[in-house]
Amino acid sequence: MAASSSPPAFVSPSLGQALIEAAATPHFASVLLGTARQFDCVDEVFAYQVDTDKGDVCTLLASGERRGIAERTGEYAKRFHARDPLLAGSRRDKAFGFSRRVRAADIPQGEYRELCFDQPGFLDKVSFGWQEPGRLMVLSFYRGLHAHGDSAGQLWSLGQVAMAALSLHARSAAQPEPLPTSVERDARQVLQGRLQRSFPQLTVRERQIVTLTLLGDSAAEIASALAIKPATVLTYRQRAYERYRFNRASDFLAGLLH
Repeated sequence: MAASSSPPAFVSPSLGQALIEAAATPHFASVLLGTARQFDCVDEVFAYQVDTDKGDVCTLLASGERRGIAERTGEYAKRFHARDPLLAGSRRDKAFGFSRRVRAADIPQGEYRELCFDQPGFLDKVSFGWQEPGRLMVLSFYRGLHAHGDSAGQLWSLGQVAMAALSLHARSAAQPEPLPTSVERDARQVLQGRLQRSFPQLTVRERQIVTLTLLGDSAAEIASALAIKPATVLTYRQRAYERYRFNRASDFLAGLLH
């Protein structure tokens, strides 16, 4: 990765601990994206794992709010990862880690660049990888056109901690089990408690809706759970954002990780 004009930001112990604790939960991707936004202008986060013996690619996480994220990450995993300049010079016979910045401008014009960079409007991606015999794991932070190229180094410290959390996440994803109702309920209670502590201006209903949004529920699912209309969910959610001048639910995460 090119050297940054400013020293890299360190990850606080509490922030690192929060990432590790979130690794085995369903909302890890959202937590990681919200954390990355504290370090740089990150618009999307994507991670995948490759079985280098079989060539199988498995998506580990994807989070972002730009249209087409499912198509982008799906096509990358199926067709594009092998032609990614990120993996140039990779080896299979030893364990090693790497970090690289891949600029959209450095990728030849074609379907890969068009779908994964030009259409969503990404300037570049800052990626971290770990390769060992039989396995390759890659985590990428995608930055929008508003990002400054020389600020990419601010993600260096976060990337190292995030890779450790991602390894735990991959391990838990390999053995998926439905969360017991009691665990789901506990997760909601913890999030609502932290929202009440960090964002006291939220009403009870707003806290409920922000909590369920952070846990990945759609407006329709939230409406069903709370016995209200989807339009009402959207109204409460927008009010919650406006109270703190936020644009999305993940903006609340910074206040929940301390």
